[in-house]
Formats: sequence, C-alpha cells, structure tokens
Amino acid sequence: MTKINWLQEVEARKEALFADLFRLLKVPSVREDDKATPEAPVGPGPKAALEEFLNMAQEDGFETKQFGPWAGRVEVGSGDQLVGILGHVDVVPVGTGWDTDPFEPVVKDGRIYARGSSDDKGPTVAAYFALKLLRELGLELNQRLHLIVGTDEESGWQCMDYYFKHAEMPDYGFSPDAIFPIINGEKGNVSATFNFQAGAKAAGSNHLVSFEAGLRENMVPQDATAVVESANLAELVVDFESFLLEHQLGGQVKLQGNQATFSLIGKAAHGSTPSKGVNAATFLAKYLHRFEFDQEGAESFLHLLADHLHLDFEGVNLGMAHRDPVMQELTMNVGLVNFQDDKGGSVVANFRYPKGTDPEKMAAQT
Repeated sequence: MTKINWLQEVEARKEALFADLFRLLKVPSVREDDKATPEAPVGPGPKAALEEFLNMAQEDGFETKQFGPWAGRVEVGSGDQLVGILGHVDVVPVGTGWDTDPFEPVVKDGRIYARGSSDDKGPTVAAYFALKLLRELGLELNQRLHLIVGTDEESGWQCMDYYFKHAEMPDYGFSPDAIFPIINGEKGNVSATFNFQAGAKAAGSNHLVSFEAGLRENMVPQDATAVVESANLAELVVDFESFLLEHQLGGQVKLQGNQATFSLIGKAAHGSTPSKGVNAATFLAKYLHRFEFDQEGAESFLHLLADHLHLDFEGVNLGMAHRDPVMQELTMNVGLVNFQDDKGGSVVANFRYPKGTDPEKMAAQT
C-alpha cells in the first residue's frame, strides 16, 4: 500500500483552495429579510453564495443537487450508509470596525480576513477540497458521502428544515463549524423576548424617545444609540464622558434643541461567548438608568437591561444559571434591543444551555 504524505498533498493544492475560497468569500451572503422574495426567502446573498458553491463543484465534475433556494449538496461515494458533512454559506452581519472590505478577502500575517472566512465558508471549502483530494488520489469511498450546504444557519435554520423534508438523514455526520479537533456535543439554543409597553406615565422629568442596539440575537451589540428629550440636558450629559473613560468605551453625545443623542461603542463577539465582547446596549442602559424617565415602559426597559442583564453572561440574575461538568455554564447574550416612545420596546436574549436544563425549566425558574 502506497504511503501518502497528506501534508504535502494539501500544500500542493493551497493556492487552488484559496482561489475557490476567495471566490465564495466575495459573495455578500448576509440574510436580508427586507430583500426576501419567494425565490430568495432570506435575501439574494445567501442564495447567490449557494449557487456559486454548487457551480464550483459542477465545474470540478462533481455530482450536485440543489434543494430550492435553501440548500444543496455535493455527492460522492457509494455504499449502504450515508455520511453527512454539514456546512453553510450564510454569514452574520458585517458590523463596524473593519480595516478592509469584509467581502474582499485579504491575507495578512498568516490569516485570511473576510466575513465568513472561519464561519463557515472557509471550513466548508476545506471539506470540499478534502473530497477533491481523495478523488485526485484515486481513493474510492466505501460509503456514500454528502457535503450538505445551507443558507440560514445564522438565523432560523430554515435551510435544514427544508432540506430534511426532501432528503434522507445521514447515518453519521459532522460539521466543520467549530473548534478543532472535535466537539461531540452542543448546547441547546433558545431566545427569549422581553416586551415593554409605551403607555403609562411615570414621575421622571426625562423622556426616552428611542433606543437601538444589535444586529442579530446571536451577536454581542457593538453599537448602541439612544435619543433622550429633557428640559435639563446638562444634567444628562455631564458625566457621560467620564462614564466612557471609566469603562474604556468609545462614544459621544450630540445635542440638538431639547434632545440628546447618546452613542456608545462596545466590542462585537459571537453570542455563544458573550463575555468576550463588550455589550454596548447594556452599558448605555446602565448610564441612562441613573436618571428618571416619565414613561413606566422606559423605566422598566432600562431597569431590566441595567440591573438584571448587564454583565450577567450566565443568566444568574434571571434565575436560569446552570452548569454541566462537561458542557460548563449556560450562557446568555443580550443581542437585540429596541425602544420607541410611541410603540414600546423589546429585548431579545439568546441562551445557550447545557445538559441538565431546558427551556421549560429555564422559564419556570425566572
């Protein structure tokens, strides 16, 4: 039996891998519900990325199959059992703070900088090149293998719901979308929405016109903005700069008439690791909650964010905290925050829960 130098074989194909990966990375594939159509239900970007990937595989001579605008697969091998490799080509919103165009990949200091380079276009293309490598080396698979690619992993997983209504479930599978070498279990994932009414009056002298933060529930908000109306703006803004300095945050306040617009810059992070980010929403709420507002809804909204959710990454203040010896702690991310004085507000928190608890237990504990 011929011995194969796998590292050498991979190195020989590195430039070809980069070419295909960059081709895929250049497709902006963020979900855009405002551009959704029946032909592109999560917007044109994810569909375009899926079609680009399948075209790439077809050009290389692989058998492919597309499942509407939702998913597709590359098929290799033959046998009784089916192995599935699950990847995705949709990406989270770009956010701010990029030094380069997030959809024009750049290689710098041994890293590829582009949205989706690690989650999950890079790993998906790497898995695809593994299939190419096996074929080019003449190694036949004794079982069937499907490289399954979805378009809605970052949101509602509608891609997989659709796919498995029309395709068989693999007997075995893995997803190249996590830490190497292997993760053999994954936390549950659920989100909760806290709603606040606009209506009733309160005793305060300030008025919360609006509060906006967050791009997705599974992302730590990097930016937060609030507009406050007050007859005493000086009192509102005098300590904001020192608050930013104390917590090493970016931001500013702009005055116009009887309104102050507060902007605060934190640090984005994935919602599964909220402690690695700096949540701009809860920090801004923490500052504003020191003042009294004339709306009960605004008071409750700021109270939840500032006193119960701020810097609580494990749901302790909500009574949901739970730890598994292997999966470790439940984590909580405050991802979407909104308040409008004429409509009320909402806070969407995303929970990743380990073995030993579930959404029903979590709800009962609050």
